[in-house]
Amino acid sequence: MLRSLGVIVAAIGVGTLLGSPPHKTRVAAEPAHSVWDSVYTDSQAVRGDSLFKTTCGKCHGTAATGSDDGPPLVGAVFNSNWNGQTLSDLHDRFRNTMPPDNPKTIPRSQITDILAYVLALNHFPSGRVALSDDVSRLKDIKFLQSRP
Repeated sequence: MLRSLGVIVAAIGVGTLLGSPPHKTRVAAEPAHSVWDSVYTDSQAVRGDSLFKTTCGKCHGTAATGSDDGPPLVGAVFNSNWNGQTLSDLHDRFRNTMPPDNPKTIPRSQITDILAYVLALNHFPSGRVALSDDVSRLKDIKFLQSRP
């Protein structure tokens, strides 16, 4: 009886292996770009500078170096915390949590300009194409603290 049960279990296992298509694990596509690919423009960063100083500077400091009310948005700790994430993740964090007393009130396009300013402060290169506020495009840009 045990031998018959073993044969049945083995037959089911072989049938499953041979007759069923392999399970496909859905893997998110790796971003095609990084912050080192000149993903924002200088004019965006200039707009972001002005916006940052009026909306973010009171908590993060006008140079984004942090204060008692907000962490730094520049330097090794900030870069390490965001390393490997996408710009969509960072954009969403800014949009959904800032300002802390009234989140989600800064328009998406202004968040994008502020993000461009933060990239400039962290010495990522600017380019000729503006950073988009389209989520799918931001998901295609990886934050890497050091040049690949």
